[in-house]
Amino acid sequence: MVSKLGEGGIVIGAARSGRADAIDLVRAWFDAMTAKDLPAARAMMSPATLIVVSGGHRFTSLDEFARFAAARYSTMVKQTEAIEVCEAAGGIAVYARGRLSGSFADGRAFDGVRWCDRFLVDAGRIVDLQTWSDIAEYSNERLS
Repeated sequence: MVSKLGEGGIVIGAARSGRADAIDLVRAWFDAMTAKDLPAARAMMSPATLIVVSGGHRFTSLDEFARFAAARYSTMVKQTEAIEVCEAAGGIAVYARGRLSGSFADGRAFDGVRWCDRFLVDAGRIVDLQTWSDIAEYSNERLS
């Protein structure tokens, strides 16, 4: 005999997907970075994570990346407009995109700058981060 679990006899699964877990990890990483909690952000990353940003700048540690950013920006806030996720070679790819606002190290303000980050998540950790933005174009436009 089969027992019915609802009026329609439908069983609803409550298991989380790897994609949902990857999105939660990326959101938690953004929260840690916004709070300048590098130890928390670092704990979400593989020790071998490679970070590549616009201009081809490559970093093998979060601390190195943070020092680079601190030398360029006094403040930076990322407003996320969308997060998309898909299967990828080596794990799950999470794409986050939106707009940047803040100020350069020399005090010049910026706002509405497009950005896109691609995280590769494997075994519950960020193993690769590629980030792109229009910040160089914005800076050059304001200097012209």
